[in-house]
Amino acid sequence: MNTREKILGKTEEFILENGIEKLTISKIAKELNISQPAIYKHFKSKDELLTILALRWLNGQTLVKIFPFDTSKYEHQKEIVHDWLWSVAIAKYEAHRKTPEMFALYTTYIGENLELGRKHILEMVESLKTAAKFESEEEAAAFKLLFIFITQKLPHSGMTNFKINLKISGLCLNRI
Repeated sequence: MNTREKILGKTEEFILENGIEKLTISKIAKELNISQPAIYKHFKSKDELLTILALRWLNGQTLVKIFPFDTSKYEHQKEIVHDWLWSVAIAKYEAHRKTPEMFALYTTYIGENLELGRKHILEMVESLKTAAKFESEEEAAAFKLLFIFITQKLPHSGMTNFKINLKISGLCLNRI
C-alpha cells in the first residue's frame, strides 16, 4: 500500500473512531509516524484529503453496489426509474445508518462544495439517463430534480420523511 492510500485509510479509521471534529493533520501524521509535510506532499490541504476520502467512501462503499444499474429484468421505463431511485435512496440511507461519521464527511464535503455536488449529481443523472434510456435532456433534467428532492438530507430526516419523499416520487413516476 502506498503512502497516499495509507493516509486515506488512517484518516478514515480516525474519523470512524473519533469523529471528524477531532481530526487534525498532525494526529494523522503522528498515527502514521510521518511528518505533516509528508501528508501535504500527497494532498494540497486537509479539505482535499477529506474530499477525496468522502468520494472514495461514497463510490467504494455505497454506489459500487448498485452501479451500473442492471436493467435486464425490466420491461418498462417506469420500473427502471422507480427502482433506480429506490436503490440510490436506500443505499444512502444504509450508508448513513452503518457509518454515520463517514456519511457526515460525505454530506459536508460533497454537499457544501458546489462543484463537487454538481459533479456528483450529474454522474447520478447520467447513470439514470443510461439505465432508463432517456432520449431528451429535458427528461433527464426533470429526474435530476426528482433525484435531488428524494435524496436531499434523507438520513437526517428519518424514515418517515424518506417514505413521504418516495411516495411523492411515485406520483411523479406515474407521469412517465
